[in-house]
Amino acid sequence: MPNPDRAPGPFTYRDATGTRHRVVVHKRADAAWQVLDIAVIETLTGDGEGRDAAEALARDYTQQQHHPPARTRQRAIARRAAA
Repeated sequence: MPNPDRAPGPFTYRDATGTRHRVVVHKRADAAWQVLDIAVIETLTGDGEGRDAAEALARDYTQQQHHPPARTRQRAIARRAAA
């Protein structure tokens, strides 16, 4: 039976670097819908690379990719002002 909280798919594309992304439509608990762009960051297949290693990698990746909203907004404002 299909999951009613996910739209049919998959919707996929490759970015300029060739990385495959999967776009998922997901219904949140508060009934709002989200469109998520998902790419595989890394696949762990070695010995000792279980869930703990995957979660550590995910934490590190999100910290590296995180851009606080205030700083991102400030950069966008500065770019517009410079244009």
